[in-house]
Amino acid sequence: MIATAIRTILSNLELVLIVVAIVVTILKLRRAKLHRTVMTPGYTLWGELLFYGVGFGFLWAGIFHAFFQQTAASSIGWQPSPFEWELAWAEFGVALIALLSLGRGYEMRLAATLVFFVFSAGAAIQHVNQMLCCHNYAPGNAGTILWINDIALPLLLVYLALASRDAYERNTRVSIH
Repeated sequence: MIATAIRTILSNLELVLIVVAIVVTILKLRRAKLHRTVMTPGYTLWGELLFYGVGFGFLWAGIFHAFFQQTAASSIGWQPSPFEWELAWAEFGVALIALLSLGRGYEMRLAATLVFFVFSAGAAIQHVNQMLCCHNYAPGNAGTILWINDIALPLLLVYLALASRDAYERNTRVSIH
C-alpha cells in the first residue's frame, strides 16, 4: 500500500508540486495578513509556481532524463537516446533559473517564465505531433505532462507575469517634478 502511494505521488509529481505551490501561497498570504504585510496574491503564486512547479519539477525531470533514461524514454513512448542526456541539461538550466527567481524580483521571474514558456511550447508541439503522426498516446507524451506542464502551467505563468506587471511598474516608477 505504501509503495503504491509513493509510486502514485512520484508518477504525478508535477501535479503534487503545483498543489504544494498553491498551499505555500495560501500560507504566505495568511502570514502576511497576520503581520499586516502587503502581498499580491498573483505575484506570490507566480513565484511559488516557478519555484516548486518549474524549479523542482524540472530538476526531477532532468534527473530522470539524465540517469534513468530507459524509464523516462519509455514513459514518453520513445527509445532511449543521447537526446535524453541533452534534454536533462536543458531541464537543469530551466530548473536553476526557476529556483533562483523566487527571491530575485519581477525581471528574474519574467526571464524564468519566458524560458519555461518557450521550452514548453516546443515540447507541446512535439508531443502533439507525436500523437498525430505516430499515434503516440503514452502517458509521458499525451498525459499530464502535455496538458498541465506544457500547456496550462506556462499559460498560467505568463498570465500571472502580465497581471503582476502593473503592480511592479507602480512600485518602480520614478516621479520627476
